[in-house]
Amino acid sequence: MTIMRTLTFMLSIFIVGMVEMVVAGIMNLMSTDLNISEAWIGQLVTIYAFTFAITGPILVKLTEKYSPKYVLLYSIAFFVLGNLMIALSPNFTILIIGRILSSAAAALIVVKILAITVVLAKPENRGKMLGLVYTGFSAANVFGVPIGTLIGDLIGWRYTFGLIIVAGLLAGLLLTLYLPTHLKMTYATENTYSTRIRSKLEVSKLLSVTFIILTANSVAYIYINPLILSGGHDIKFVSLALLIIGVAGMCGTSLGGFFTDKFSFKTWLTVSGSAFVVVMLLLNALWQTTILLLIGLFVWHIIQWSTNPAVQSGLIDQVEGDHSQVMSWNMSALNAGIGFGSMLGGLIVSHIHLHATIYFAAGIGLIGFIIILSLKGKQATMQ
Repeated sequence: MTIMRTLTFMLSIFIVGMVEMVVAGIMNLMSTDLNISEAWIGQLVTIYAFTFAITGPILVKLTEKYSPKYVLLYSIAFFVLGNLMIALSPNFTILIIGRILSSAAAALIVVKILAITVVLAKPENRGKMLGLVYTGFSAANVFGVPIGTLIGDLIGWRYTFGLIIVAGLLAGLLLTLYLPTHLKMTYATENTYSTRIRSKLEVSKLLSVTFIILTANSVAYIYINPLILSGGHDIKFVSLALLIIGVAGMCGTSLGGFFTDKFSFKTWLTVSGSAFVVVMLLLNALWQTTILLLIGLFVWHIIQWSTNPAVQSGLIDQVEGDHSQVMSWNMSALNAGIGFGSMLGGLIVSHIHLHATIYFAAGIGLIGFIIILSLKGKQATMQ
């Protein structure tokens, strides 16, 4: 993996992450302009997540026989088109159509980028490179969403999507320049785009881990703003906390890849899964503190973001041939977890209590930890 390829892949992941979450920052602007309630605008995140989850595996299956480079370039084109529809949308209907189109294209972009990363990276560095490329997602939360929100406040929310369009075009240009036309989408012995699963049970368990961890995380994270405010903090402290959370996400993806390569995917999932449960059980005692709360939030998100590179490495061990299909299943599980966790969190807040989301997150995380213990891990040699 060259530096330019790595940066190109990170940019591609960055724009996908930004377009998914930036709605939260410009929700009020979109609501006022289109005369739609914020509740309906908020559903754009849910629409994106579930479209991503449903269309990813289907599109990967339909495109598996074609050159990954051309599939990526066409996906970028449809991604740009979808966001152009959003930027120019005169009503909510066109907005939804553009959202569905861009999220379907995004699903293919992410899966192909991660699969190509596996092929181009050295075997001993796969976990680290997956974590590094995946840092684009967390960078979108740290930089993309605040920048998109600022642009929306200054010149209008449509220009926020204009920025995403420009970044998408840049990513397409860089992919054209730095991605080879012909790729051997396997590090096994066959020069083929086909896929063979070694153990369907292990793949199912790994996908369950992704879904459960993201469900547990989303149940609590979707209400992070009111949770922090409930401790008597002001909105400036919330902004600081969100910055720290974003930095933790960036560190987590890289560290997760590093420790997966250093030990094994199961070892790191066991450590991070147990730590997630412990942090959730402690968190409700920290909302009225300052330094301890920031440390707790940092640890929570560095742990959560570190799990995905480990799961991806585990899935790679179970596949011979093209990894795109299994990567798409993982991204579908991830986005389904985000969507389901968000809905479950809303029900908990409405019918139980705001702080109950944290205990539910711990309970769901414990289920994930039990599944992790049942995985058949491959021990890596210490280096």
